[in-house]
Amino acid sequence: MKKSIKTTLLGSAAVLMSVSLAACGNSSASKSTKKTTAPKTEKVQKKSSASSATSAAESSAVSSSASSEASSMSSASSSSSTVSAQNLTPQQLGILVALNQNPQLLQNLNAGSDDPTGLWFASCNSNNDGSSSNLDGFDVLTTHGDGTADLYYKLDGNNVIIQKLDPNSGDCVADEKMMTITVPVSQIMQNYSTPQQQSQVNNDANKLRQGNN
Repeated sequence: MKKSIKTTLLGSAAVLMSVSLAACGNSSASKSTKKTTAPKTEKVQKKSSASSATSAAESSAVSSSASSEASSMSSASSSSSTVSAQNLTPQQLGILVALNQNPQLLQNLNAGSDDPTGLWFASCNSNNDGSSSNLDGFDVLTTHGDGTADLYYKLDGNNVIIQKLDPNSGDCVADEKMMTITVPVSQIMQNYSTPQQQSQVNNDANKLRQGNN
């Protein structure tokens, strides 16, 4: 009987020691797991930071490139106005001058072929007697009226030089003097920037009557 009790006690002690050892093993394993996972988290965070820095640098480079391209396009656009104006015919340039100075003048384009009115184009090279004139080198749009609506113009580099009668310079048309206006080519070309505008200007230029009479 006494041996049986001792055997039971020894068995119980052995079980308790096994449970204790198992608990210690689990605790050690848990600590070991925590130690091995911590560095991985730090590496992930470092990679994330490096990726963000790379992305920011790429975004900055793209933005800088886009800004440079926009600047180049703007410079090309500003220089193209002069080239386009130089490639216009004198008649086309005359229509653009009329649009800038006196758009109502273009209503004369619709006059019938038998109508003495209309809008005429001519070049001013010299007076009828062969002498020089202050308007040499200019072209003119005229209604062959009293001269109040006439527009003299010529392309001069990045500007268009325009001459017309100054209504405030005399009491009547005969006393009025010519005034000179300088208009930037870029301003003149604003009415020739879209396909629709270009088509309209070209059509109007073809309607101009030719000659001084």
